[in-house]
Amino acid sequence: MLFTELILAIMKAVDRQRTLTSPFHLIKGKKSGQTIQDIGYFNLYPYFGVLPKLDKKAYDQAVQRLFMEGYLLENEQVIELTPKALDAEVAPSPLNGWKYRGNEIIFFQRLSLIVQTLSNTSQGIKIFDPIVNKEEVQAWVKTYLKRIGFRDLTVVQTFKEQLLATLTNTKISEIHKMILMERLSGHELSGLTWQQIADSKELAILDAQLMFVEALHGWMAAIEHAKPSLLIGLMEGIIQQSSLTETAKRTEKLFERGFSLEQIASLRQLKTSTIEDHFVELAMNDPYFNFTPFVDPQLYEAIIAESRQRKTKRLRDIKEHLPQASYFQIRLALAIREEQG
Repeated sequence: MLFTELILAIMKAVDRQRTLTSPFHLIKGKKSGQTIQDIGYFNLYPYFGVLPKLDKKAYDQAVQRLFMEGYLLENEQVIELTPKALDAEVAPSPLNGWKYRGNEIIFFQRLSLIVQTLSNTSQGIKIFDPIVNKEEVQAWVKTYLKRIGFRDLTVVQTFKEQLLATLTNTKISEIHKMILMERLSGHELSGLTWQQIADSKELAILDAQLMFVEALHGWMAAIEHAKPSLLIGLMEGIIQQSSLTETAKRTEKLFERGFSLEQIASLRQLKTSTIEDHFVELAMNDPYFNFTPFVDPQLYEAIIAESRQRKTKRLRDIKEHLPQASYFQIRLALAIREEQG
């Protein structure tokens, strides 16, 4: 998937319902209430936080290319796609941003340092400059290497075999696999820079970086499935065990203890609107969430009916026809899973 294809995939889901900057916040992994709820509203889980260091200027340039290539219409309020864009196929992708939430980088840092260490020590080299300087990653790798008995050459060979086997079985292109492998360093061999990789593949740097993340997500899924004895350990703490953000989890615990929305805001010294964001997130992720303390069932039905009739999740459009509903109630109703309604 190229970077412009990623933007277009998100825009196709939110056409005429969000602004031109909304995909930017989603791709960077902004943990605002709006972005989190859009993930659920429009089923955008795969794309969340896949390029956390994305530069706004680079994003704007990509959007301008979409205008120039006839995918976007001028609209100062919202994203508006052309028939060409609406007819365009969204390429399948192994991206799973919400599941990993940036932890694929920790996985790769661990892998990079392990590969570098095994490559050097198997050649009798005990002193070298570590490719990863983060102390927590170095500490984790030292513990892991001791656990697997890394000085045993049969262990080194098994690690290499498991690495190659799982990567071979990962359903990604050969270019994806090459980008990933070319970022690794070993004995007397340095990983390539993003510029070198982009030039060699005739790609833009952002495209190469996105394909790298795709490769990692696909490979990690293959490792989870196969559970190879040595590689599965690298997944420790990588997968998000809860679909909730940490701050929403704290609100959930207080709510379960019987505190009201306003009391939680006071206890946590946060704005009421922030706690409302947390409840929207809870509704989005918990199929058993009880929404009745916040939204009367009849009002809930009215909000859902209005959304379906007008084929929109724009709060302003729904509010205009249901003035008795607050924006929070509309957001909450739209976040609730359909099986609850």
